[in-house]
Amino acid sequence: MKPGPRMSRALACAVILLCSSAPALSGVHLWRVEEVFSNADGTIQFIEMATCCGSTSEVFTGGQVLRSNANSFTFPANLSGSTLNKHILLATAAFAALPGAPTPDQIIVDHFFSTDTDTISFSVYDTLIFASGALPTDGVTSLNKDPNDATDTTFTAPNSPTNFADQTGSVNAAGGPPAVPDGTGGTTPMTVAALTRDGSSLRVSFDVASCTNAADHHILFGQRSGLPTAVGGTFAPLGSVCRIGNAVPYDWAGVPEPTDGSSLIWFLVVTTDSTGVEGSWGVDSAGNECRGPGNGGASGTCAVVKSVANKCGLV
Repeated sequence: MKPGPRMSRALACAVILLCSSAPALSGVHLWRVEEVFSNADGTIQFIEMATCCGSTSEVFTGGQVLRSNANSFTFPANLSGSTLNKHILLATAAFAALPGAPTPDQIIVDHFFSTDTDTISFSVYDTLIFASGALPTDGVTSLNKDPNDATDTTFTAPNSPTNFADQTGSVNAAGGPPAVPDGTGGTTPMTVAALTRDGSSLRVSFDVASCTNAADHHILFGQRSGLPTAVGGTFAPLGSVCRIGNAVPYDWAGVPEPTDGSSLIWFLVVTTDSTGVEGSWGVDSAGNECRGPGNGGASGTCAVVKSVANKCGLV
C-alpha cells in the first residue's frame, strides 16, 4: 500500500481551492484616490476615487475603509458591473446641495479631512498626502493626481467631480452670497417707509455697500400662519419678489395683504450670488439659522439652494 500519492493529490486539491479565492481578495486593489476638494471651512468637501491600469473587476469595495487622519468611512457594499475607467464620489451633504454637483455615491461627514495637512488613504491600497498650503480652498480648485502615475505626483486643476454613474460637473463653493447686513458690525440696517397710507406700497432701503459677492437681492414675505411654531422651525413664505437688483431704495408696489386674518405681513431681503445660491436669512433668538422650505433652508422660490457660509453683517 502506497498512501503517499493519494495524500499529495489531496494536498494539491486544497491548494487549488485556496488559490481560487484570490480574485475576491484582489478585486479592489486598483482603486486610487484621484481628486480631493474643500471649501475654506471644510463643510463642502469631496473625495473622488478612480480605477487605474485598465481594470474591469474592482468591485469588492464592501467593508473597505477610506480614512483621513481624523475620520473614516466604511463602504457598505460591493459594486456591480465593469469598473473600467470608473469613479466613486464621496462628498459632504453641503456639496450635494450645490448647483452643478453630480450626485455623490456616498455621503461623508463635514470636515472629513483637514484643509491644512492630511493623509487620505483607501484601505492598504492607495494614499494621497498633502502638506500645509497644498490643498486649494478657493471653492473652485481641487488637488489631483493621475491614478495611472506610479509617482503619485499631485497637481491642482478646476474641480471635476464624477460619480460611478459617469455623471460629472463642476461646483463653485467660493464662500456663498452674503446675508443682508443687519446693522451690527458698523453696517447699515434695513429701513422701511410707507409710500401710501394703506401700506400697499413700501420704500425699502438696505445696505449694498458693506458686503461683496451679492449679484442680486430678493424680497421674501409671509403671514403670521407662516411663522415657525417653535424656535428653530421652518418659515413658510407666502410669496416673493425676485430679482429686485442692487439699487436702493427699492419701491415695492403691490404689497400683499394676509389671507389668514392676522393682519400681519412679515418680509426679509436676501441675496443670491452669481451662481444663484441664496444667502443667509439671519439667525433666531437661539442662534439657529432661519430656514425656508427649500433645499438647505432656501426659499424655494427665488433660489432653490442656500449657503450660510458668509453671514455678512452678523456678529
